[in-house]
Amino acid sequence: MEVRERIIEEATRLFFQYGIRSITMNEIAVSLGISKRTVYETFKDKTELIHTCLRDLIRQRDERSQEVIASSANVIEAIFTSMQDGIKAINTINPLFFHDLKKYYPVIWKTLHEENKEKHYNLTYTQLRKGVNEGLFRKDIHIGIVSKLFHEQVNLISDESVFPREQYELTDLFKNLMINFVRGISTQKGIDLVDKMLD
Repeated sequence: MEVRERIIEEATRLFFQYGIRSITMNEIAVSLGISKRTVYETFKDKTELIHTCLRDLIRQRDERSQEVIASSANVIEAIFTSMQDGIKAINTINPLFFHDLKKYYPVIWKTLHEENKEKHYNLTYTQLRKGVNEGLFRKDIHIGIVSKLFHEQVNLISDESVFPREQYELTDLFKNLMINFVRGISTQKGIDLVDKMLD
């Protein structure tokens, strides 16, 4: 593995475990057993490293999404596999990671959020249309509206002013959103499949 890849991998692991603000470039170097100079020769500063780590995460997540879609028997199976992936990710990431990213690196957060918004919307739109064609989602749903509603609900469960972390587990919020949302747009055939997957 290249030094650059090792730095990205280790920095991401540390950021996920402890949050971004508390981790220094020196701590990343020590954890890897390399000099701080090597880290700075590879990344000019912590901001560039964070940006690179996030781009790498997005790339991995996009690849995983395509893999899940390709290997799933139907759209509901793909949604449930993605939900399990999402819950696993939530449980391995310290909430400080997102807090630090929004508070101390708002430009990175905003840029990546905006870039991904359209991509996620398009993916959701495609999956909803596929679900309708498979007879799992109702034909009378307005796919464009439902895609937007879904993404706004995902944003809502991330909003700590609405769902404070000390009162609500992000995993529970995510699971409740996904299950109720999917059941709500499903045909009887889709509902039966959702219920079977929940057993």
